Amino acid sequence: MHGQQATFRADVAGVNLDVAVTRGGRPVRGLTAADFVLTDNGVAQRVDSAALETLPLSVFLVLDISGSIAGEKLQYLVAASRALVDALKTGDRISLMTFAGRVAVPVPLTADVATARDAIDHLATGGPTSLRDAAFTALQLVPTDRTRPVVIVFSDGRDTASWLSASDVLGAVQRAGVVVHAVELLEEGRDAQPSSPFLGELVNASGGRRWSATSAVRLSGLFTAALDEMRSRYLLTYYPTSADREGWHPLAVRLAKVRADVTHRPGYQVPAKAR
Repeated sequence: MHGQQATFRADVAGVNLDVAVTRGGRPVRGLTAADFVLTDNGVAQRVDSAALETLPLSVFLVLDISGSIAGEKLQYLVAASRALVDALKTGDRISLMTFAGRVAVPVPLTADVATARDAIDHLATGGPTSLRDAAFTALQLVPTDRTRPVVIVFSDGRDTASWLSASDVLGAVQRAGVVVHAVELLEEGRDAQPSSPFLGELVNASGGRRWSATSAVRLSGLFTAALDEMRSRYLLTYYPTSADREGWHPLAVRLAKVRADVTHRPGYQVPAKAR
């Protein structure tokens, strides 16, 4: 079982866990709370509700604009980013973040898609890659409102300029409870391999998915696929026993009878109480 998006409300008794259920890559619909078997810290829990979540999305689009993205890659990246903006629905919001030698936020979280499109059309490349710093910054900007946040990170290579370590960022992911999808452009060839181990660690820790392509032409499909996946997940709600136990709470979810792939966040952190 892989990790996937979970949104946790640590300040209340209930826990909300965002779960993807797929078969052959397609969403499985029509499930109820009785179809899910969930354990929190190894203890079986009663799932009170399981609903296909319809809350608006807060999308943080985090784009690698380092020197290696210049030319044709940039053209396809712009097209893919515009396609994602065009796929937003009423109530959704978007923030555009870019990273090369430094991290920038040309478009703070907004429902103004025209502003986002204009910023995307004016992207320019150059410099090294500060991937870890960008992912960390996105997590700090995620709102605590009733929207469903998702971070979509695009890169084509390894980190070469970040100040933060991988452990710094992965710790922030565990605390944030926000799904991170990674879209990676690989070098073409039969033996194309992921160039950034950190992206794999990032999506596993956040409960996201790694989407890879060897051609920039495919980027539009991957960006919109990541967005569509957010709209087809179940929101499980349960009230855990010993919910106030400090520390890491590992989670496990499976289906009672249905055969399908279940993907969710691996756990959540309960902060220590002030002494």
